[in-house]
Amino acid sequence: MRVIIVDDEYYALRNLKSKLEKITGVEVVAMYEDPAIALDEMSRIQPDLAFLDIEMPEIDGIALLGMMFKKRPDMDFVFTSAHHAYVTDTLETKALDFLVKPVKFEQLYVTVEKIKKIRSKSTMGHQVEIKCFGDFAVSINGKVIDDNWRTKKTEELFAYLLCMNGKSVPRERIINDLWPDLVMDKGYANLYTTQYNLKKRFDAFGIHHLLKSRLGNISLNLEDMKVDLLEFDYFNERYNEDKSKMESLEQLVEVYKGMLFENRPYSWTLSIQQPYEIKFDNALNILIQFYRERGDETKAEYYEMKKML
Repeated sequence: MRVIIVDDEYYALRNLKSKLEKITGVEVVAMYEDPAIALDEMSRIQPDLAFLDIEMPEIDGIALLGMMFKKRPDMDFVFTSAHHAYVTDTLETKALDFLVKPVKFEQLYVTVEKIKKIRSKSTMGHQVEIKCFGDFAVSINGKVIDDNWRTKKTEELFAYLLCMNGKSVPRERIINDLWPDLVMDKGYANLYTTQYNLKKRFDAFGIHHLLKSRLGNISLNLEDMKVDLLEFDYFNERYNEDKSKMESLEQLVEVYKGMLFENRPYSWTLSIQQPYEIKFDNALNILIQFYRERGDETKAEYYEMKKML
């Protein structure tokens, strides 16, 4: 793995380089005190990973990451800083980790080995399947990750954003829905921590850039994910566009396996569970009437049975 280090402090560069060289599979190909030079030489150096100091004159590490990512979107980044307070400023960036200087070898080793695994997995396709109806379940490449969330709020934030169907949600609304009893400052702190945990959870599977944040709004990148909730909405929309397509309703009722997040007592779900339940019941009634009118009692009874489940 080809690594570059950018830090305006020479001794910090040397210290980090000496530790990185002790890790198998790591090659420090360049060190820079000047961020502008690092940016200019990226095309020639073609690094896999960059360690960026946050506090630098003219171009700070966060701005530098954005510039580098545009030039080489398949590379990874780690921030370093002598000030732990900067960690909140990095949550919405594409960095995979944040290390406090002076960097300890043990922490550095864990970070580098984690990135190695992420990079090896990122060359493979990911099959992400999410079940929201009935038992909430998230599977990645066939492996269920439900029991491995860092906190219950991490899982809840993911479920909440799933219900928004990829739409952006203001941070204030999220805080009011997930932490209604907290003052806003405390709510912001909890949200930043939970965002970070959610990002790290999916990073571990090689799935990056799950969260999108812009102008105080947050959303999920749902591309290439199989989500039963989105399928339900899609089939419902197809039927509304052409009410002669009974196959859309048939697919819709097969997606519905129970109430939305039935096994999760999220307070905010109460207002959205009922509309889906009503759509499901209406679909069944339409299908039952449709097949009875055509004399297909077998299918009519099948959908009658679904109403009783």
